[in-house]
Amino acid sequence: MIFRQLFDYETYTYSYLLANRPGGEALIIDPVLEKIERYIQLLDELELKLNKAIDTHVHADHISGGPALAQELGVEYHLPPEDAGGVVPFPNVPLEDGDRAQALRDMGKQ
Repeated sequence: MIFRQLFDYETYTYSYLLANRPGGEALIIDPVLEKIERYIQLLDELELKLNKAIDTHVHADHISGGPALAQELGVEYHLPPEDAGGVVPFPNVPLEDGDRAQALRDMGKQ
């Protein structure tokens, strides 16, 4: 499993990249807009295919990179349902408490 905690000093924000294995599928949680190119570079370095961009909440501390990352790479963008309806105009898929991200479908398969 790959887990990268990424920190943006300008917004003092943590983002997370999760993947099942090198060369597998990945997801990014709480991406920062100004770091989109860095995320793409990291995905390329690790030979990962982004499957989902997820925001855990609407961010007051920075502009989310979720919609831009999802659009750039053609992946789904997820938000909690209280933020998904009308707060964020970008097409998104609401996540409920307890939902499981299927981005890492082949977890454990080598």
